[in-house]
Amino acid sequence: MKKRYIAGIVVAAVVALGAAAVPLIENHAAGRIKAEIERDGSTRVESVEVGLFARSVALGDLRSSRSDELAIRRWEASGLAWPIGELLRGNTPLTGWKLGDPLNAERVEVEGLRVAYPGGPTWSIDRLLLEGFELARYDANVGGGPNRFTFLGARILAALSLRRLEERNVVARNPATGDTISIASFTLDRLGQGRIGSFDLKGFGATAQDGREKAFEIAEVKGAGLDFGRILSALSDVSWQPGAPIGRLGLDSMNATGFAGELMARYGIALDSVMVETTREGRDVSRTRTRVAGFVLAPPLRGLESLQVRLVLQTMGLKELRLDFECAGTEDRPRGEVIVERCALAGPELGMADLTFKLVQLDRLFWQAIDEGSTAHLYDSKAALGGARLVLADKSLLDRALRALAATTGQPVAVTRTNLATEIRRYQPAGVLITENLTKLLDTAARFIEQGGTLTVEAKPDPPFGIDKASYLSSPGPDLVELLGISATLAR
Repeated sequence: MKKRYIAGIVVAAVVALGAAAVPLIENHAAGRIKAEIERDGSTRVESVEVGLFARSVALGDLRSSRSDELAIRRWEASGLAWPIGELLRGNTPLTGWKLGDPLNAERVEVEGLRVAYPGGPTWSIDRLLLEGFELARYDANVGGGPNRFTFLGARILAALSLRRLEERNVVARNPATGDTISIASFTLDRLGQGRIGSFDLKGFGATAQDGREKAFEIAEVKGAGLDFGRILSALSDVSWQPGAPIGRLGLDSMNATGFAGELMARYGIALDSVMVETTREGRDVSRTRTRVAGFVLAPPLRGLESLQVRLVLQTMGLKELRLDFECAGTEDRPRGEVIVERCALAGPELGMADLTFKLVQLDRLFWQAIDEGSTAHLYDSKAALGGARLVLADKSLLDRALRALAATTGQPVAVTRTNLATEIRRYQPAGVLITENLTKLLDTAARFIEQGGTLTVEAKPDPPFGIDKASYLSSPGPDLVELLGISATLAR
């Protein structure tokens, strides 16, 4: 019993001494971190707190007076997981960490962040929260030059993984122009390997030259499956130059709503939403649909440009112009095809223009050009136009347009219609072989002007017209109707 009693006292004493030593260890670590931060003489931090059991580090009122200004009201990282390899090298968080080193934290929170670049924009963020922060080791050696921050930023993003990010009240201001861009809030989930699982941006605004009213606003932009891995790969390469290809941006879905602002009001423009949606069937087949809904043009009675547009609408008998746009297509890599099933611009009570086409024989060079954003590969590709169709369905647009044209010429509408149809029949494009088929095509277009209805123009090249044959179109006297297999029909 006596031995057990003594052992219990010893254990309690050790625990007590350990607990008493924790604050001393934390204070010592905080002092080292503060000294390391202020060692360059241009950075000051008011307070440093270290939580040994929470594996946390907090900085209060950090300021830098270098050529670029940095100020942070509070920065805190908790759940730090410092790799054992870094410990063996003698590096610990904030006392040996340098660009390119890995860094993991369960939670990073920043309040009152402000960054100003000489001659560049000033950024401020009220609050930034990062959860599940994992930064893998990356090569930070990007050299000098004007693009060094682009290279470094791309490599950091490529090495970064996040479970969640939240930002509040983000403002970027250009001191030279006074232009300001602001975001009320931005959140994203699951960032990794250059891909974002989902995101939600609210309260985007752009203000010009210190204006009080926002020139352009978007209430909300929500999306999923944003893939910018190819872009990061291109921008990480120190041989990249501005203007060079940066690769294709992938997107599963996006919906933007609530368009407003002084710029849109000035020209009387309203827009309900812009939507993009992609459905994937495996890795190599995707179907994409794009829709622009609720576009309205109703110019106000102010400003010369607005008055001119309003006058044109009035001569057409319109108080406002309403349009919707929808486009749907399929990308099928195994079959080497891109098919646009529908690309339609429609106006209620006006009419519709609907374009469809099919690209065939799409080879590796074509897909490389699409994925890398390099048009140079297209000229060596065997890609070809397999077919196309344009449908113009008139309801009242033709009559309204002729009425506006007649108003500018001072002639009756009937005379204007006849003259336009005659000019189309007599049209002889320079450097193109005038054939009987071309004459029939022009006559069908002229009858559309005279009668209205639905005009369908189809191209059925046989064999498919390849990109490598595009030079034929610039040679003297090509037979366009024969080369592209063009025909036209008119239905009432």
